[in-house]
Amino acid sequence: MVKLAFFKEEVEIPKGVTVTLEGGHQIRVRGPNGDITKDFSHVRGIKVAIKDNKVTFSTNFPKRETLALIKTIVSIINNLIMGVQTNYKYVCKVAYSHFPCTVEVKTDKEEVHIVNFLGERAPRVTNYLDNVKVEVEGDDVYLIGPDKESLGQVAANIKRACRIRKKDPRVFQDGVYLYKKMHGEEIIWQIK
Repeated sequence: MVKLAFFKEEVEIPKGVTVTLEGGHQIRVRGPNGDITKDFSHVRGIKVAIKDNKVTFSTNFPKRETLALIKTIVSIINNLIMGVQTNYKYVCKVAYSHFPCTVEVKTDKEEVHIVNFLGERAPRVTNYLDNVKVEVEGDDVYLIGPDKESLGQVAANIKRACRIRKKDPRVFQDGVYLYKKMHGEEIIWQIK
């Protein structure tokens, strides 16, 4: 592999979106659908600059890991820019075989309750993050927000709250499972 002396990657900032750099490595993205701050202080050896409606990442004599890290940060920033323009929507399905369980959202405590899961009297409880809106319609749970990482974390928290122990997982498949990811009305990923 040929050694590079200098590497630079740029991200274009569209109209209606503002990107600011705070404290050297905190990037804040604002748009019509929200305001998200990501901390990249763990990144070493990469210079971040915002100039002429472009976010520029540059480094001198990069290694393979540094190049991969720059590409990862660029894709995260692109996802944030797309998210603050049009919200992402993750759709989860409530699955049960015998005991009909339901999902309730407690907005005052920012909690999701899975009620009557496997016939249990106490509900299974998990929290959701600030910039995520949770809605329930029938057997579908909708997670809506501008940040893909937050939506994925909330979906994982809900799935983990429904974990079944000391029973055969091939037989007991009850739970709340993610099955569709959308950006606006466009389907990005779906289980068929």
